[in-house]
Amino acid sequence: MTGLSIAIQHTPRHADRRKWAEAMLEQLRTEDPKIPIAVIEDNRLEGCWPTYRRALEAAGDCSHHLILQDDLELCRDFIGSVKQVIRARPNNLIALYTNSKAVSTARARGESWIEKSGVSGPSVIWPAHLIGEFLEWQDIHVDPAFQWDTVRVSMWLIKTCKRAFATVPSLTEHLGYMSSTMGLNTPLKVATWYVGADQSALGIDWSVGITSPAKDTTDLKPEWWAYFKE
Repeated sequence: MTGLSIAIQHTPRHADRRKWAEAMLEQLRTEDPKIPIAVIEDNRLEGCWPTYRRALEAAGDCSHHLILQDDLELCRDFIGSVKQVIRARPNNLIALYTNSKAVSTARARGESWIEKSGVSGPSVIWPAHLIGEFLEWQDIHVDPAFQWDTVRVSMWLIKTCKRAFATVPSLTEHLGYMSSTMGLNTPLKVATWYVGADQSALGIDWSVGITSPAKDTTDLKPEWWAYFKE
């Protein structure tokens, strides 16, 4: 099983998100017309988690599956860059966006990675073989009413001692930082270092810092853990 599939988690009732999603689709299909892309729409206002779950289930038969939220800007040569990132770390969840302070440490070292105890952000690469494991685990351990999608993923990563990473720099930028569907509006929700829409990431050496990257902790709120059960 090889290859990459993409799912875009989309809330079509917002005009800005429709515009951003259309721009992403145009770029992705221009870069690789053959890549499988599914747009997973929340037409029934189910919320983030049910839509994220359906986006995961759209993985198909590819070895890796990329989940994108609909409020992103992508760097130039995005798909080619994503494939290079996957080749560097084929067995881990990888965030293509982070606003972590640990990015400054990695950047000062000239390194291309930070390690995270959980995962957050609007663009995450999944090794496809881990999707079923995660979905089964969260069905057992997380309250169905819990809406936070990537917090569920972080709980799973933490409880199963799996490593996750983020690229330095970020290959996506968060455009919707002041139009959150969950009401989490803050100007802090932008990438610490974004490579840029007009910049390619194809020249980045993803082997640099791969063995001992700077570490960032994912702090989950105590009230979130109230939705977890052993």
